[in-house]
Amino acid sequence: MKGFSTIVAAAFVLAAPLSTDNARAVAQTPAAVVKDSYDALFQQMFQNPSNLEVSFKFAELAAVRGDYEAAIGALERMLFFNPNLPRVKLELGVLYFKLGSWDLARSYLQDAIKGSDVPNDIRAQVNAYLAEIARRQAPYEFAVFAHAGARWQSNANIGPDGLIVRAIGQDAILNDKFARAPDWNWFQVAAMHYIHKINKRGDAFEVVFTGYASQQHRFTQFDLGIVEATAGPRIAIDQKASFKIYGIGTGVMLAHHKYIESGGAGFSIRGPLGSFGLAEGYIEHRHRRFFDSDEFPTASEQTGNLTTAAINAELRFGVVRLTTRVGFDRNNARFDYNSYDRWSADVGLPMEFSVPGFDGAPRQVVVTPTAGYSDTRYDEPNWIVDPFVFRKDREARVGGIIDVQLYQNYGLRTTITHTWIDSNLPNYDLKNFTVAFGPTARF
Repeated sequence: MKGFSTIVAAAFVLAAPLSTDNARAVAQTPAAVVKDSYDALFQQMFQNPSNLEVSFKFAELAAVRGDYEAAIGALERMLFFNPNLPRVKLELGVLYFKLGSWDLARSYLQDAIKGSDVPNDIRAQVNAYLAEIARRQAPYEFAVFAHAGARWQSNANIGPDGLIVRAIGQDAILNDKFARAPDWNWFQVAAMHYIHKINKRGDAFEVVFTGYASQQHRFTQFDLGIVEATAGPRIAIDQKASFKIYGIGTGVMLAHHKYIESGGAGFSIRGPLGSFGLAEGYIEHRHRRFFDSDEFPTASEQTGNLTTAAINAELRFGVVRLTTRVGFDRNNARFDYNSYDRWSADVGLPMEFSVPGFDGAPRQVVVTPTAGYSDTRYDEPNWIVDPFVFRKDREARVGGIIDVQLYQNYGLRTTITHTWIDSNLPNYDLKNFTVAFGPTARF
């Protein structure tokens, strides 16, 4: 059985009104041209402070450059000449939100929707920001994701592509009952993230729990249950950067028998990648103890230490968003033929759009094409397979995820993945096509 990794992420993305198509166009303009425009608008605003159009253009350009204080100054001067500008109050609320000044942000946002003639789009944006401010000022945060459904696999028993395999260095014919075969299973996934805030600086204590279970229709020896919990303090470096130290505990059941007990620790550091997005690098060390069973009598040979180093990133280039992971695993097992080095990289391209729902209200749809590659090299030959060949596996995977919002926090998720493993030993050459479908809930 291959190892597993679970990545749970929760993101709250609010599009600021100043980040419009015009602002994106400005962001793509050469820096020297932007600076000249910035300086020219500043001079025009200084000479004619009552010209609201110039002031707004200057505030927009200042916000794109990240000069939020200058943008705030320009917008507040606009309110001095005309206090009845809900759009400007919204912009000020957004800018103070970006600076982390929650009380000032709330004040301007609430003022922006006091009138009865406030446009619906402004009212909707304000309500979203007010809800996010309330969440961030709460003494704790709690998020839950749940997903369940059915999955079909073309190679559910992880059988090799052909019946000719290696055994003690010789070609052998695999028994038909071990050949690749399809199967269905039912699965359940749950992820919970709790954050207890320690102070206003951003320090917190975080607990993450993930669980997974599947029940096979035919190959019940692969019935699987996994629980993992991490807990530890997150220390703020500034408003956008932080690091975390945490403990890790994992338990795995396979074929309804204890399969893995694991304990360890990790360290992660999170921060912005300029204006392109956010990245989090981490390193984790686990001691894993495997247990033998009737179905897997040699599992304990994999007992040892697993060290993982990886970087997760979410990047934006205009309207294009990328999610990436690049990682390295070092597994030191009790028996060297189970020890390996593995490099891996994965990328996703989330595309978001809205479609009308059954009640006429818009529903969010996210389509994410995915691709990945791994290269795994083992330390020693396995004499049972071939005493003279060091195993090398190259794995490629492509697929996609479709998330459809049905109503408020409930939706449907479909996942399609095709995996190829090309090994220098025919025992491990395989292909597997999977389709999973089921409801989701987010709270």
